[in-house]
Amino acid sequence: MRKTGESDKNISLLQYVFATVFRLMALFINYIPSFRAYLKTRFGFLNFTAGYRTANGSMGIGIRFCDGRMKVLGRYPDNADTSTTFRDDKTAYATLTAPMSDIMHMVLANKIILEGNMNYNFLFMFIQSLFRSDSQIRSMKKAIKMKESRLKKESAGKETHSGKFDARKKSLIKGRNTEPGVEYLQDPYLSGYSLDDFPRVRKFLDIHLTTIPEICPERPRLMTDWFVENGFETDKNGKPWEPVLRQAYAMKYLMENKKPKIRKDDLLAGTTTSNENNGVVIFPEARGLAIWPELFTAEHREIYPYKITDETMKILHFEVFPFWINRTFSEWVRQKYRNPLSQRIEERFAVFFHFKTLAISHFIADFPKVIRVGAGGIINEIDNELSTLDASNTARKNNLTAMRLCLEGLIAYARNLSLEAARQAAEEKNTGRKKELELLAGIFAKVPERPAETLDEAINAIWVTWIMIHMENTDAGLSLGRLDQWLQPYFLSDIRKIASVEGREEYIRHAIEMIGCFYLRCNDKLNLYPEIGNFLFGGASGEQAITLGGITPEGNDAVNDMTYIFLKVTEMLSTRSPNVNARYNREKNSDIYLKRLCDVNFITSASPSMHGDETVMKSLEEFNYETADLRDWAATGCVEPSICGRHVGHTNCMMMNMVAALEMAMNNGKHPLMDWDLGPKTGSIENGDFRRFDEFFTAFETQYRFLIDQSVEYNNMLGEAHAYIRPTPFVSSIMDGCIRKGKDITSGGAKYNTSGAACIGLADVTDSMMAIKKLVFNGGKVSFGSLKEAVDGNFENNRTLHSIITKQVPFFGSGSDEAIAMANRIAKLTHDVYFAHQNFRGGRYTAGFWSMANHVAFGTLSGAIPSGRLAGKAFTPGLTPQSIASKNLLDNIRDVARLDPRNMNNNMAFNVKVVPSMHDSHGQTVDNIYSYVKTYFELGGMQLQLNVVTSDMLRDAMAHPENYRNLLVRISGYNAYFVTLNSDMQQELIERAEYCV
Repeated sequence: MRKTGESDKNISLLQYVFATVFRLMALFINYIPSFRAYLKTRFGFLNFTAGYRTANGSMGIGIRFCDGRMKVLGRYPDNADTSTTFRDDKTAYATLTAPMSDIMHMVLANKIILEGNMNYNFLFMFIQSLFRSDSQIRSMKKAIKMKESRLKKESAGKETHSGKFDARKKSLIKGRNTEPGVEYLQDPYLSGYSLDDFPRVRKFLDIHLTTIPEICPERPRLMTDWFVENGFETDKNGKPWEPVLRQAYAMKYLMENKKPKIRKDDLLAGTTTSNENNGVVIFPEARGLAIWPELFTAEHREIYPYKITDETMKILHFEVFPFWINRTFSEWVRQKYRNPLSQRIEERFAVFFHFKTLAISHFIADFPKVIRVGAGGIINEIDNELSTLDASNTARKNNLTAMRLCLEGLIAYARNLSLEAARQAAEEKNTGRKKELELLAGIFAKVPERPAETLDEAINAIWVTWIMIHMENTDAGLSLGRLDQWLQPYFLSDIRKIASVEGREEYIRHAIEMIGCFYLRCNDKLNLYPEIGNFLFGGASGEQAITLGGITPEGNDAVNDMTYIFLKVTEMLSTRSPNVNARYNREKNSDIYLKRLCDVNFITSASPSMHGDETVMKSLEEFNYETADLRDWAATGCVEPSICGRHVGHTNCMMMNMVAALEMAMNNGKHPLMDWDLGPKTGSIENGDFRRFDEFFTAFETQYRFLIDQSVEYNNMLGEAHAYIRPTPFVSSIMDGCIRKGKDITSGGAKYNTSGAACIGLADVTDSMMAIKKLVFNGGKVSFGSLKEAVDGNFENNRTLHSIITKQVPFFGSGSDEAIAMANRIAKLTHDVYFAHQNFRGGRYTAGFWSMANHVAFGTLSGAIPSGRLAGKAFTPGLTPQSIASKNLLDNIRDVARLDPRNMNNNMAFNVKVVPSMHDSHGQTVDNIYSYVKTYFELGGMQLQLNVVTSDMLRDAMAHPENYRNLLVRISGYNAYFVTLNSDMQQELIERAEYCV
């Protein structure tokens, strides 16, 4: 007879250990009421089945929760709602004691494969946390203290650099006004103002930088309550809901019942969450349930800790999350399309990631219409359309009615804010603040229902509209557009009514303060990132892009007073959000303006991002946008161009790992990390199947097409899921085309429709192709088999070959014509394959080359490649050449500017780390930066972003984060606070090439 704990062919030691652990859990859950209580929610008991196994078959076990009891199954269940496969026994054992962060990294590394409904996996992780949260918290605190101690020890005795960074804001350059569009700023640089002149704004900035954001249950609770009361799939009478009407009624209920909060001393009213300051919004229909396992531990994370009250935890666990387990976008696709291959690939993280599992965002609403005609005017427009419809136009009628309901919700929220401001004014003792509250009460009694007439009214109308947009749709690249253009008429109208010079100076000061308050209101929320999200999207906020300058729809110079006011606020605050982008038009915009952009970049160290206006518009020519519309483009999310108020481009619907296709081509369709024969069979290097370089390039192209096809298929399925689960009737009401067509934006209602991909690793693939072409096929210095053997071994057994590659191969960014031709060839392939596809809304796909933080994440999940990049190292950010390509910044500038913009219709991100000379003055430094920037754009450059910071300063910031709270860095298209990044991301920034200017 087998003794207890003894392995045989049926029951391994691993299975015995897991069974024992699960049985102990079951004992507590089944017999201790305080544990069992977590299994019963407002919807009844949480019933599900989960399976656990190893890839080698050494374990197969299951657990089942049914009617408040947990049962351990002696074998792997065939009908599991969710399953976990461990690569080997070692990984399985490790998960029993590993902290959540380590387990998430095992998932990313494909040591653990999760399949089925992920939400049940998150639920079971939460149940496990009932037993493990205390030990996890202790482990997290210990790890943080050890890291802090190590960094401070490493920095002991080294020079501090924080004083040098702070000094940049104290020696400001004075500008002179020669700009025709700038009417009232004698010094457009506004050098006479500093943050010290705006104590209100300084206070708000300190709150932003020091307050830990708190998870807010308001939106998910109110929305879920409405759906529980009125039904989701069917209404109270059992009749199938029309999704857009269901969403509109729920949104109206949300806005009518949302707390009308006004932050103390603020010039704007309303908050995104129920927290006055930093809140975290949850969208359970997207990926909000991913925070479930961390409800007890999120406050103790090293990166982006979130406060969460016991009440909030209970609301989410007992009243919200269970309702959405089978109603998320990804689960809707899984159920309808039976867990398609494209979805299973995406859930392995290594090849592509889809933002459409979160949102159909990355667009710019028609804010000018809101402040020009008001919500009431838009309702009148809708009513006119409704009056023309007969009984057969049910779909159009439903969509228009839904839009109207949402606008009523916006008006109701504004009226509640007006009442709250009046209530506070009645109780206020301070005369100055009392007047401000009375002004706010009057503003919201008027806007956004009626047209705005003053700058204060316009900004507040835009702000409350922005709040509702973020209540309807997950904030992932939702952007604000050309605010300097849209607010300038109100600035002019106000200031022209002031006769005295002193009065106008005071009004300019007020305008700066208003925009400062607006910036910090835009930072009143943080996206919800589970532990795994901090790794994938380190430091990302909402990427709420503002675009300045460029030209007007009529083709004139668009730089104006408000352009410089926005730049002044950007300089003073150095906040990661809004993500400030600036258009520079060589023909229309002045050198004074371009120098100011460089000046603000130097002072903030990373903002704004700059765009070559003509080149960006050239990249969009194939869409045949109306000329006035094309000239009205603005950046969304990171850097992607979108037509303001007319275009749903979802410009970051997916992140594509280009290197994955290269790895699969080198392994005959197999992806090494995933150990998955995924792609087509395109030839074996070991068998000598490739006799010419073009044969291998064709193999790469085949694998790349396969991955793109799969990613597009999943994206289109998710588009269909959005149209059912979360239509967006509010944004549809303020997006050109939707009222006229009677269509929601999720179904193609906007005037223009596209979907955009971010393709990561172009420089890495280009350099790898150059190494293969030059060393294997042209030079014959090494056989393809030997090169692959070196790559497979991470070059550890062939350092000589690694040295040859990095020193002799002409890389992208080195000035090589051949490398440029290769990069353009790969970029054109990318563009053509994507453009051949149509999205769910009837538009084309665009291709861009920028990476958020995924060049680090995807790099970690990739092996060595022929360019010499070693396993696990980050790819180059965006479209930036390797740091070893050239020591001359001009080589980089010339090469990037020579890329064909027609292949990059979703833009690109060119990151440059420049180091000012310690001997140059502020003015000399700005002049030097300006010279490089001007050269780049004169050569036809498309986009450029600077990190004006040294590696030594970044190392100092790692050791002493308290001295660098708002040290901005550009990742790849977006800003982040360096001290909030994960260690891998920080190291990647430190290792970027530095160029002296």
